[in-house]
Amino acid sequence: MVLSMYALCLILPYQAAFDMDRKIRGWTQAKNLFIGFFNADIIVNLRTGYYDQTLRTVQLDSWMVAKKYMFHGTFFVDLIGSIPTDIFFLAHWNELVVLREVTSLIIIFRGFSMYSYTHRLATSYDISIGIVNIIIFIGLIFLALHWQACFHYIVPLAVESLGKPKAPDDSSWIAQNMLWGSTPQTKYRSSLFRAVAIFTCSGFNGAPPSTMEDQYLAIIFQVSSVFIMCKMVGAMMQIYKTMNSSSLKYQAMTAQLTQYIRHKQLPVENQQRFMTYHEFRYQHNYFRESEILSTVSSQISQEIGMHSCRKLVENVTFFNNLPMSLLVRIVALLRSEIFLTNDVIVRANQPGDCMYFIASGTVAIYTKSGKEVCHLEDGAHFGEIALVMPDERRVASVVAVEICELYRLERADFTRTIHPYPMLWERIKKIAMERHEKTTILNAQ
Repeated sequence: MVLSMYALCLILPYQAAFDMDRKIRGWTQAKNLFIGFFNADIIVNLRTGYYDQTLRTVQLDSWMVAKKYMFHGTFFVDLIGSIPTDIFFLAHWNELVVLREVTSLIIIFRGFSMYSYTHRLATSYDISIGIVNIIIFIGLIFLALHWQACFHYIVPLAVESLGKPKAPDDSSWIAQNMLWGSTPQTKYRSSLFRAVAIFTCSGFNGAPPSTMEDQYLAIIFQVSSVFIMCKMVGAMMQIYKTMNSSSLKYQAMTAQLTQYIRHKQLPVENQQRFMTYHEFRYQHNYFRESEILSTVSSQISQEIGMHSCRKLVENVTFFNNLPMSLLVRIVALLRSEIFLTNDVIVRANQPGDCMYFIASGTVAIYTKSGKEVCHLEDGAHFGEIALVMPDERRVASVVAVEICELYRLERADFTRTIHPYPMLWERIKKIAMERHEKTTILNAQ
């Protein structure tokens, strides 16, 4: 339907305005075939059920379906735009040529359903609404210029005569541009040039409107062009805002942070660290994760958490072979933290109350004496001894070599979660003790 409507909205006004004296009847037959197709579409719409948003049910009652289409849809404009006007001129086919062509232009009323169908088509194929609106606006601008070009030519002819086409008055822009008797292509090219000039308020294609109908057309089209341009600019700004809302929010937040830094008169080094943290945290796109997760079901929220952190947790030795239900609960307890380069994540000899999982970045492990032991990268973990040995102090310091995103698991949360599983708790504690003994021996060496 969209393709058929768009094709007819392009071809019909061109044929009506610039090719009135055509001898071939093939176009007339094709046009009425399209119109019959449009009438069939009306019948289908009167018989097609719809989803009732209020009752949350599919409505199939014939009267309710027809009532919705007639009083809340495009029934009346569809009906007007689908009238086969040619049947009114069968008796005077060759006498009322101009009137016959002018009345056929009521097909423009089908534009409302064409707009509606385009949106429904985009929804069915899950096309981005921003892209759809851009395509629709480009199509509407093109159609508007096309129809204006046709009106610029056919209206002076209709004012001159509703019967057979006659040459317009010498003061008409058609006569001034010597278009009468030229080819349809030449007529259309000049009319389109005039339409574009008036639409953009940049002139009249060398022939200022002197007749009454030309003046009225110029006024109507210039006023409508201003309205369309304002509407288009507003829509494009809305589309841009919608498609880049996250980036725009990030820019606004960055501006706020800059003002905050100036107000606090922070040192240059602190300013750079502050902005680096902000840039890494949001990656030039601002969002509120807590608000986003609050709008989805708990099942989806768990799936997101499992996708992000499951591998990190499973890499821990004493978390192997945990029941999936328990693994899900542990993953839900993880909290993201970001550390900048040279940030001290844990210090040796300090009490430990949590463990860390490295989502991205690299950290360096140092002994109590300050000797660098190794580097840990994406997917690694450290500090797990603190989960099962509350009185134990850290045996090493951990420093961020680069910007790191870590996930933190608190001992209190872990203990509360594992408490209903005493056998698992004893197994985990045993593995942790063995690993702690090995770490102590290596540290002593």
